[in-house]
Amino acid sequence: MSNLKITELDPADGDLVSGAFEVLRAAHAADAPEAPAPHKGKFQLGLIHPQPDEDQTLFLAERDGTVVGVADVGMPNRENLHFGWASITVHPDHRRQGVGTALMERFIEHARAQGRTTLTVDTRITWEDGVERSEAGKRFAEKHGFKAALTWINRRCAVDALDPDTEQELLEKAQAAAGDAYEIISWVGRTPEHLVDTMARIDSTILAEVPLGELELEPETIDAELKNAKADRNEAMGVIPVQTIAVDKATGEAVANTAVFAYDDPEYTDAFQGITIVNPEHRGHRLGTLLKILNLRLVRENFPAVKTIWTDNADVNAPMIGINVVLGYEILDAGAEFQRKFDA
Repeated sequence: MSNLKITELDPADGDLVSGAFEVLRAAHAADAPEAPAPHKGKFQLGLIHPQPDEDQTLFLAERDGTVVGVADVGMPNRENLHFGWASITVHPDHRRQGVGTALMERFIEHARAQGRTTLTVDTRITWEDGVERSEAGKRFAEKHGFKAALTWINRRCAVDALDPDTEQELLEKAQAAAGDAYEIISWVGRTPEHLVDTMARIDSTILAEVPLGELELEPETIDAELKNAKADRNEAMGVIPVQTIAVDKATGEAVANTAVFAYDDPEYTDAFQGITIVNPEHRGHRLGTLLKILNLRLVRENFPAVKTIWTDNADVNAPMIGINVVLGYEILDAGAEFQRKFDA
């Protein structure tokens, strides 16, 4: 333990960035090889182009000049100033040697110094008949006083999971249910300027609408400036949104939205389903199914290398899970957010 040092990563230090990525790569190969591999380009560019609404710090554990562990730490900087999260990863060859504990202690110290009173760490867990996962992450969180607060289920779907006739039939039924009250608009890349305000309003409802388990998070207020700053970051990182929305013709407001995020990398075969949200007053018209199928077709058209789309939903989000099962999503495993509260 004595020769272990914890430092903050400088994104300009190429050797340390590579060392940190190697920890993530090795842990992925050991712990969840069936899940999407970490992407080095996105990792490096994400460090140089930080989130506009979150302060991110990477703490590294080094031993004898080698990076053996990483704590990726985030602190919201607009709302939820009571909150901080970390994802702690230890290289498989250096586990059970106090590395994780040293990173956890540094995370807690860092968060408490900023007045954060609710902290979370996450880990993969086994779910139903999915792939069996180690219990080590869960035990580690509990040992440090964290309790399970939210479980989400990780699912994957082949882009051609449905045969074309079944997909077309589902689409036509959804179109019939939606009727002609909505204008459906799709795009690839950043949100068109004339839609930024309405999309910022729908994005601001996300945390109020998605199930959060025991986590106490207030909805974020997303304005056009923040929305555009996030789009700038995606562009800088080579992350390309593929998005489809329903606009209520009566009001001109976006009332349903789905997005898949692909990478500007012709070799990368994974893409990631973002939040699908339907305004409560517009539920029951199969808008979720309609948008997801149209958006899936857009992904296939624009990203022929993408073979699999990944999503996670809170285990209690029955409506969205129902849609995903119909579309061919299958369980891989689950993730759990463990929470610990401190006095102010």
